[in-house]
Amino acid sequence: MNRLEELSRQNRENYERYLKRMTESIRNSTKGFLPIMARQGKRILDVGCGSGVLLYAIAAENPEAELTGLDLNEEAINSLRASGAPFDLIHGDFLKLAEGKYDTVVFSSILHEISSYCPEESRRFTEGPIDDAFAKCREIMEPGGTILIRDGMLTDPEEQNAPAVISFKKPEDSEWLYRFQKDFRGFDNMDVCREIRDLGDGRYQVGRSFLKEFLCTYTWGPESYEREICERFGILTERGWVQALGKNGFSVETVTKSREEYEKFLSDRVVITNADGTPYEYPYMTVILKAVKR
Repeated sequence: MNRLEELSRQNRENYERYLKRMTESIRNSTKGFLPIMARQGKRILDVGCGSGVLLYAIAAENPEAELTGLDLNEEAINSLRASGAPFDLIHGDFLKLAEGKYDTVVFSSILHEISSYCPEESRRFTEGPIDDAFAKCREIMEPGGTILIRDGMLTDPEEQNAPAVISFKKPEDSEWLYRFQKDFRGFDNMDVCREIRDLGDGRYQVGRSFLKEFLCTYTWGPESYEREICERFGILTERGWVQALGKNGFSVETVTKSREEYEKFLSDRVVITNADGTPYEYPYMTVILKAVKR
């Protein structure tokens, strides 16, 4: 059993809440995702299909598509089967997929998980497992096949440790910040400052990369904490995603960035400024890419 399956089994109730939150997140993001995805081939594989929300959205846009959902979590697949979902469903590890040919492979917020839960500790939180996923795509695709990706963006190196200041509407929530500092291991292979400077008056100065990953965890809430601290959402920068696809034999056709409305979600919980007190501009959190197999 790998780390992801173990986390899911440790607390099934929390996993169900997590799945519900992920479903809402994907539903909110499909406005940007579906327009470039709806007509991308007939045989479509959704990797990490979860509750199936994206499969149903694709089916509505592309009724002729032959849809397959794959997930490492057996409960998610069994739940879809029990509900009578009209898709081919596979329980298993995408990197070990042995058969099937697809026109399109969709990764919606899943490639950072493939990297974060890599069983080889030395490759965890690196580009290596993502390269493996792209190699598997080449194996199961004909030339001209399409990869569609929605995933996190790493802060550009020159901005990673630029300071920002955060305060909490509920002062006791500052405990989240220190707990995250202690528990999060996603920066182990990076020169990212993890220092928290207590400025007094309930204000805390941290680096932008640290803050970005903290906000990803904080937004999901306590029921998802044990999962989120195992994942680094930003594995690659925008340029890094394009370069990784290129070196693995894919030509990038579309790149779209999104802030994912984090400011709206967090406006009643935190106040964030730059170090000089000027308004903080929330960074781009996710990138959507369409790439074609050469």
